Amino acid sequence: MDLAPFLTSAVVAALVAGLVTLRGSERKIQIENITQERAKWREKIRANALLVHQAAMAKDEVKLAELQLVFALLLNPHDAEDQAILTSISGLRNVQDPERRLPEFSGRLSYLLKHDWERAKYEAKPWFTRCSPPVRVAYK
Repeated sequence: MDLAPFLTSAVVAALVAGLVTLRGSERKIQIENITQERAKWREKIRANALLVHQAAMAKDEVKLAELQLVFALLLNPHDAEDQAILTSISGLRNVQDPERRLPEFSGRLSYLLKHDWERAKYEAKPWFTRCSPPVRVAYK
């Protein structure tokens, strides 16, 4: 009996098993970290949205300008829907009746948060069960 083919196949099998295990553990760590950071990000968005609402109702233009900066740092500068959120905050600064403009702001944020949640769920799935990535729905 020749041991060379047996040892060669055993070494190859061990290498493949090691690589698969390494890839699995790296993916698990990546998913956990990204998911946790996204959850923190969503909480920041929610907390700052409440502050925008309060500042708009108090007609505090300085606070709204500060919160617009906070949102500018939290949102994607290359996404049109994210820029529309910033525009809606800006629009709250220049109106007499902010209650009419606040639904647009909250609606845009709810679409953003829903999309991020769907994206996080999609990325947490195993690659072989994913179909198409979630598409962000534009605010109407």
